[in-house]
Amino acid sequence: MVAIVKRRRASAVPIVIIIALLLVGIIGSTFAAPPLATPSPAPDPISIGRPDTATPVPLPTPFGRYPINAEATIVGSCVNGIDTKTVPPQIAQAFCVCTLNSFEQLYPTYDEFQSAIAAGTITDQLRTQISTRCTQALLGG
Repeated sequence: MVAIVKRRRASAVPIVIIIALLLVGIIGSTFAAPPLATPSPAPDPISIGRPDTATPVPLPTPFGRYPINAEATIVGSCVNGIDTKTVPPQIAQAFCVCTLNSFEQLYPTYDEFQSAIAAGTITDQLRTQISTRCTQALLGG
């Protein structure tokens, strides 16, 4: 004998509820509240801790061990080699003076500096070390 099982007819109520929720979501997103205010941009790390005055921060000066025109030439060529679109001129100037001062510490006279250049003593590794130190000094770290 085979038992007859009465099969219950599926109800349409769950499908109607799901469609209603989808419609509410679509309509709700159309009339949603305006987006929250966007967060303000992060402050420029170079300007953190500096006063908001129009007075510029004084630039560092070379040690003065080399002739003035030689120092000006070294710093000037260094600054001209830095992209002003990515580095503010004042920061570039400070970096270049720091670099010059590092060389003035290593080679106390301009003749010694010129001899080091001619002899190839100023290597890419030395330049990288000086650049890294100056960057850390300017940005902290």
